[in-house]
Amino acid sequence: MKKQSFLQGALILMIAGLINRVIGFVLRLILVRQIGDEGLGLFQMVYPLFMTLLLLTTAGFPVAISKLIPERMTHNDKQGGYNLLKVSLVFVCLMSILFSLILYFSSGYIAQHIYRDSRTGIILLSLIPALLISPLAACFRNFFHGIHSMLPTAFSQITEQFTRLIITLGLVSTAASLGLKYQAASMAVGISAGEFAGLLILLIIFIYHLFLSDYQKLSHSDKIKKIQKKFKHNFFFDLKTIAALAIPITIGRLVNSLMMSGEAVLIPRQLQLAGFSIQEATSLYGQLSGMVEQLIFLPTVITIALTASLIPNISAARACKNYHKIKGNYQDVIRITTYLGFPVTVIFLCKGSEICQLLFGYPAAGVILSHMAFSATFIYFLQVSHGMLNGLGKPQLSLLNLTLGSILKISGILLLTRQTALGIHGAAFSIGLGYMLSALLNFIVIGHNIGYSLNIKQCFLKPLLASLLIYFIEPYISSHSKKIISVSWVDLLVIVILILIYTIFMVLIKAITPEDTKRFKK
Repeated sequence: MKKQSFLQGALILMIAGLINRVIGFVLRLILVRQIGDEGLGLFQMVYPLFMTLLLLTTAGFPVAISKLIPERMTHNDKQGGYNLLKVSLVFVCLMSILFSLILYFSSGYIAQHIYRDSRTGIILLSLIPALLISPLAACFRNFFHGIHSMLPTAFSQITEQFTRLIITLGLVSTAASLGLKYQAASMAVGISAGEFAGLLILLIIFIYHLFLSDYQKLSHSDKIKKIQKKFKHNFFFDLKTIAALAIPITIGRLVNSLMMSGEAVLIPRQLQLAGFSIQEATSLYGQLSGMVEQLIFLPTVITIALTASLIPNISAARACKNYHKIKGNYQDVIRITTYLGFPVTVIFLCKGSEICQLLFGYPAAGVILSHMAFSATFIYFLQVSHGMLNGLGKPQLSLLNLTLGSILKISGILLLTRQTALGIHGAAFSIGLGYMLSALLNFIVIGHNIGYSLNIKQCFLKPLLASLLIYFIEPYISSHSKKIISVSWVDLLVIVILILIYTIFMVLIKAITPEDTKRFKK
């Protein structure tokens, strides 16, 4: 199967991710109008717990093999790469069965005593099939990442999203007469159906890959036999090797997921302490998690793609001691992150209410979005820096930084959200501060390990200057556009104009160079 370079692989995943985000965002817009912010709040309360169980089920094994397989392939140990996949599949299969049984028997208790809303019980049960399927799909995706092939992930994710869209909309419409909790549960069933479709695509591609590769001949090759003498090939050795890397990755992701679960419980409760009713607290949390955070994380289609492509490439470069390549990839990552994050921050800050009114019909959510806008660049860098540290074999440092940021986040939620004058805005501000601290600590750690030899002018100053430009001209463009065009989507046109001005100015000040264009075409 054809390999891709770091930027090629990232570009493939970006395109697939963009398609997926558009589909997912269209689904979200329709759901907001069908089940409202309370229905979204119900689902969003349960979803972080599902993600936590999913992390426990996979235990970081898929991410670990995406780092370990390139190291084996660098030494021509193909058999070792397949062995790592086998061990990972066996482990996550057993873990998914275990946690699915735990969720099945404890769903009623969780609904009554943790969420204190019996309607969440059926949503938890509806997520069990996804808990069985998703870990297996993750193993196959990361196996392909390990051999530098991103197309299988792209195809499977697009298939997954299309299936989820069709099934979810069909079931939500059907369940309209049954009540809000069944409509929210329909979203969970849609996730399960999408995961199943994505896994089928991955299995088909994997079988095709086996027939094309020389896998069947590996055990008979004299060269491979010599490699097998050099590398241990047994189940428990591979299990230990994967676990050594997977455990800190898992703990780090678990901390993040537990924080999300904690937010889902704490924020509505703190809002109630501030004087809001249960319905009001659920609706406000639905605006924060189901609308604002969805918008903030929308551009992560790019950073997620960068991270997925970064880990195996950094790992392979580190195995070859190619530190020049490591620093070059990191510089590319920093530039892409700031080129994306700075203008996004400005747009969310200036046009938050208009965006939420246009997309969701909830302009009040736009105020929350404006308060979280400052954290956008830090969120995007935090994602890619986690991938960088994992590729460098330093997941424990990423874990430490994430934990410190999470402590700040939860402390802020406990102190600020219960203040009547702040409410949900205090929660948004606290979440942003937590992301900011973790991102800055990751930046320091990476610099300490590979050096701070970044082009400050290209990476930071030029995108900052271009972003300040669109910040100061936005009021002028908005006011004149509304005088010329009096339609509801005029704010969307303003955003497009701002992006165009930003891009043109970046070219003029040579932040985007002809060399960048040539590399992109290649």
